[in-house]
Amino acid sequence: MAYKNILVVGGGAIGGITAAALTHQGENVIIYDTDRPHVDAMKKGLVITGMRELRIAVKAMTPDDFRESDYRGWADIVLLAVKGLHTENALKSVLPCVSGRAPVVSMQNGINEETIAHIVGAERTIGCSITWGGTNKGPGELIQTTEGGFIIGQWPTGRSPIVDETAELLSKAFPTDISDNIIGDRWTKLLITASLTGVGTVAGLTYGGVIKNEAACRVALTVITETYDVGIAIGVRFADLMGVSPSIALVRNKADFDNASKLMEFAFSQHGATKPSMWQDIEKGRKTEVDFVNGYVVRKGKEVGVKTPANELVTRMIKDIESGKKKPELANLKEFDQIVAHIIK
Repeated sequence: MAYKNILVVGGGAIGGITAAALTHQGENVIIYDTDRPHVDAMKKGLVITGMRELRIAVKAMTPDDFRESDYRGWADIVLLAVKGLHTENALKSVLPCVSGRAPVVSMQNGINEETIAHIVGAERTIGCSITWGGTNKGPGELIQTTEGGFIIGQWPTGRSPIVDETAELLSKAFPTDISDNIIGDRWTKLLITASLTGVGTVAGLTYGGVIKNEAACRVALTVITETYDVGIAIGVRFADLMGVSPSIALVRNKADFDNASKLMEFAFSQHGATKPSMWQDIEKGRKTEVDFVNGYVVRKGKEVGVKTPANELVTRMIKDIESGKKKPELANLKEFDQIVAHIIK
């Protein structure tokens, strides 16, 4: 079936740019967002700059506007683009306005598909890895910072008719591939989010800054190694990253680090200016989703008996930064010295 009514929950960079692109293609889209100034500005004209240039008025509503009495069962598909910490509340708040068969696509950092599947059922849950980046400039203004597309799959099994239909829809906004190993894709994306976003937030560095700073890169690659080890322990079959296995980025000694750091510099040369989303949250006085990224790795590690000291310290430090006890700066990396000592010798 074609999706007649599309609900995008979260009008930030990912949700907003996707909604603008779909609206531009003639799709019937409503953006649901709690930020009233942003909603009002989007209705007048959502401005996209960067890798995509577009100005278009979109249908945008706050929870007060998108009332159950007017929109009961309206949405045929939900594109969920909120922070991980808001997944449950945001999804439950819109469910009365969603068809009982509508798929929910997780356009989020971290692994939130488990939570979504618990609420609406696995048969309606679609995982989505996003290979492009974006950032918020201000109310009604978003920037697409890098090119890329979507990788989607039925959670947790892979292909299904609703995935095929969803891919057809999303391809109107970005190139969209279907994966038969969406868990592997999501965990491969988690490797990058936990390392470059997590460590970049701790150190106050862009993705490129993390890769070029030796101390930060040591920590980031250690985070990747821990995350990979946890995933393998729970049975994840990691998807390739840019055509190669992410296992080549693992660091067990200094020789590994020398090779892996060169690989990171090559692999993310086009993403160097990307500013970690959690750092952006902190600058705006918002809670980050660290519990659903690095903290998720820590929780899963405890379940299978895999130690994750670097992810634990990243999680703890970002919470200290949130509370004002610390600030994002290079000096924070000194606290990781013992954890990364084995790749310095």
